[in-house]
Amino acid sequence: MPQFSSNVLEQYGRDVFTAAGSPPDIADSVACSLVLADLSGHPSHGVMRIPDYVTYIEEGLVDPKVRPTIKHVTPNAVFVDGQWGYGQITAADAVAEVVKLAKASGIAMAGIMNCNHVGRVGEWVELAAQSDVLAIMVVGGPSDIVTAPFGGAETALSTNPIAAGVPAGSRDPMIMDFATSAQAVGKIRIAQARGMQLPENSILDSEGNSTTDPDDFFDGGLLLPFGGHKGSALSILIDALGSGMTGSELTDRYNKLGAILIGINPAVFRPRDEYGAAVDGLFDRVTGVQTAPGFDEVLIPGEPERRARMEQRRTGVEVAPATLQTLLDTAEKLGIDAVALSNEP
Repeated sequence: MPQFSSNVLEQYGRDVFTAAGSPPDIADSVACSLVLADLSGHPSHGVMRIPDYVTYIEEGLVDPKVRPTIKHVTPNAVFVDGQWGYGQITAADAVAEVVKLAKASGIAMAGIMNCNHVGRVGEWVELAAQSDVLAIMVVGGPSDIVTAPFGGAETALSTNPIAAGVPAGSRDPMIMDFATSAQAVGKIRIAQARGMQLPENSILDSEGNSTTDPDDFFDGGLLLPFGGHKGSALSILIDALGSGMTGSELTDRYNKLGAILIGINPAVFRPRDEYGAAVDGLFDRVTGVQTAPGFDEVLIPGEPERRARMEQRRTGVEVAPATLQTLLDTAEKLGIDAVALSNEP
């Protein structure tokens, strides 16, 4: 599979988004966010999304120039309106506001809407955790309804992801990030592009039969919730938070997803060093258990992504041939010289 340095992919993204009408700083931020997802081992939210974003811009669904507006609704709550620009720019502004308010007040919250695809949700809680704020973020609403509720034979929910970033003491933070469906749609697309099968009990085909073929999902299939009734209940909660609280379902635009970001100062109840020691102890207790058959170690969530970033910065980012062709086609359409993508080993 072709491999590319992150610098090559980031420059490609900058060139594309600039050609599509974005100011240089916005183009840089969005490109680097997408490449970071690839580096972190999540190509479903990486550069494969760039052609989609260009299509959204051409169709008038994304404004490549606009910047979010921020309204303070209480001393520790803000409403961030993405103005239908890039979701990454909106999410980054929300994190900055929540971090600032949480450090001052102990806890803070942002409601987010009109923001398009925010990328890998884990990026934003990790950004908060790096600023020493514990963060929880959910994205949900009645858009891209591809998931059946527990016991249902029809779709009623989106993939409704949840992420959390938990700073520690001397240890790296825990970063969890997952869809409440058994698979994220982007990961199904990656499996399709790479000719791979999906895990069992993830999707049903259009006839309601369990299948592992990603083509069946895109041919009228549906996703199942992870964990049966537990994942289904969590997905409903996330929809209520992301959409019910922000009003994202009222828009007449295609993307009716909203988000809630909550930030907590780890020192709100006890000294920061005591909190850090307690969380370090928790992480040590978890990683110190005897491993189960087939496992070499127990990891804290977020560690696989950190390791993936180190490795792929060294070896390069793998891009599926089908994805690479869409990137080259997009460059040609915009009149961009993508020779670095054509020649990269």
